[in-house]
Amino acid sequence: MNDKFLKNLSQHACSLFLADSKIGLEKESLRVDKNGTISLKMHPEIFGSSLTNKYITTDYSEALIEIVSPPCSSHQEALNYIKHIIAYIYKNLDGEYLWPASMPCIIAGDKSIPIAYYGTSNAARMKTTYRRGLGNRYGRVMQVISGIHFNYSFSDEFWNSYIKFKNSRLNTKDFKSEQYFIISRNLLRNDWMIAYLFGCSPAVCKSYLSGKKTQLESFDQHTYYEKNATSLRMGDIGYQNNLEENMGVHIDYNSLEKYTESLTKAIKEPSDEYKKIGVFSDGYYKQINENILQIENEYYSSVRPKPDPSYTCRPSKGLLEGGVNYIELRSIDNNIYTNTGIDLEQMYFIELLIIHSLIQKNDEISDKEYFEIKSNLTTVAHNGRDKNCTIKVNGKNTLLISSLEKNLEELKKLASLMDKITGDKNYKETIEKQIMKLKDNTKLPSNIVIDYMTKNKLSFYEYCMKNIEHQKKYFRDLDINTDIMNKLKGEIDNSLKKRHDLEFDLDESYETYIKNYFKD
Repeated sequence: MNDKFLKNLSQHACSLFLADSKIGLEKESLRVDKNGTISLKMHPEIFGSSLTNKYITTDYSEALIEIVSPPCSSHQEALNYIKHIIAYIYKNLDGEYLWPASMPCIIAGDKSIPIAYYGTSNAARMKTTYRRGLGNRYGRVMQVISGIHFNYSFSDEFWNSYIKFKNSRLNTKDFKSEQYFIISRNLLRNDWMIAYLFGCSPAVCKSYLSGKKTQLESFDQHTYYEKNATSLRMGDIGYQNNLEENMGVHIDYNSLEKYTESLTKAIKEPSDEYKKIGVFSDGYYKQINENILQIENEYYSSVRPKPDPSYTCRPSKGLLEGGVNYIELRSIDNNIYTNTGIDLEQMYFIELLIIHSLIQKNDEISDKEYFEIKSNLTTVAHNGRDKNCTIKVNGKNTLLISSLEKNLEELKKLASLMDKITGDKNYKETIEKQIMKLKDNTKLPSNIVIDYMTKNKLSFYEYCMKNIEHQKKYFRDLDINTDIMNKLKGEIDNSLKKRHDLEFDLDESYETYIKNYFKD
C-alpha cells in the first residue's frame, strides 16, 4: 500500500463515505439431533419456505440451515439480525440443535445426508437437481461443511466521489465493476490471513472421512487433526475444485468480461467424466447437465463478485447487464466461541481487509500466481501455526509471520483513518488484537481449540457438544428484538405464499425452464 496514496485519499471527500458501506452476513449451520447426528427431518414449515424466504433458507442439505441478514448500515445491526434469527430458530426447533463448528459430525456416509428439497416448482426442482448433481460429482459429505459469508458494498456516494479521486473516464457502472475486481484479486491474494487469524477448524470427526486414507494425524479414537492446522475447512479435505481445475477450468478474475467469459465457458463445455453419470435415468434427474460446471455457483471460490440481487438470471448475465453490486467473502469458519459464529472483531478486520484490497496496486493475476494463491491457502490451512511456515509472495518463499507483520502494519494505518472517520477506536483495537496473535500464536482460535481438547481430553465431537448446550441455552433465553421478529414473521408468511404461487403457475415445462435459464 502506497502511503502517499493513503494520505491523499484521507484528504479527499470520498474518504468520508467509507463509513457508509452496507454489510450483510450469512451463517450456515447443520441441524443435528441430541446425539450430534445430522437431522433427517424436513426443514420445519414454521421457518417458511426455504425456496423463497430471504432470511432463513437451506444450502446443500435439507438439514443445512442458512441464516441471512439484509444489507445493514453497521456491523452490530448485521450481527443482531443473525443473533435474533438464530434465537427464533432455537425457540422453534423440536429436540434439535445447531452444530456450532464448520466441520460436521456425526456423518454416516453419503446416504445419511438428505439433499435439500424446495417444492415442485421449476425453480425448486432445478435447485434440488443441482444439489443431486453435486453429490454425484463430489460426494455429499463435502457439501455439508458450513461457514460464514461476509457481504460488503460501498455506497453510491463513495463511488461517485472515488471516481473523481481516481480521475477515471469510465461510467460509474464500469468503474465500480473494475474496482470490485481489484478488490477480488487482492482479497484472493491475502485470503490466507483469514484462515490464519480466524480459522477455527483444526480438527474433524473421523466419521467425516468415512474410512478414507488421509495424511491427517489421529488425535484420539474419534478425531483427526493436524498439529499446526488453522482451517481444515479451507484445506485438502474441505471445499475443493480440483476436479474442475484438472479439466482445464481456470476462472479469470482479471476483469468482469474475462470472469464471466470463463464461467460461461465452463457451464457450456461438456465433461467426459460427468457424461458417465448421465442427466436423466431411472425416472429422475441426476444432474442439470453433463458440463464441467452445472451452473456458475458450482465453482467454489472464497471470493465472489455479485450482481444486484434483483437480477434473477444467471449470475454472469446479471454481472454483464448491471455490473458488480457487492463482494462476497466465503472463507470464514464458524467461530465456535461466539454464539453467532462471527464477532465484531472479525467483522471490523474483514472490512479493513476489503478496503485495503481496494487501494492496493491494480495487478492482474497470472496463471503462475493463480496456483500460488491456492497453494498459500492450503499451506496455511494445514500448517499455518508452524513458526517456520512459508508462503509465496511475488513468487518468492516468505515466512508467513513476516508477510503477516507487514500486512498488519499497513492495515494499522488504514485503521487509524477509519477510526478518525467513525469517531471510535474499533478498527485500531481490532488490528492490535491481531498483532497480539502474531506475537503469540497460542491466542489463535485454532490453537485454543486444540489446546482445550488436549487439556480436557475431549474429542472434537465432545468439544462441540459441550459448546452446543451453552449456545442452545443462550438463544432459548434471549428475548427476540420486536422489529426483527415482525420482519421475520412477515417474510415467513410471504415466502409460503410465493412458493404456492410458483407451484401453481407452471406456464412452461421443466425442460423448457432449464433451457431458458442458460440462454445468453
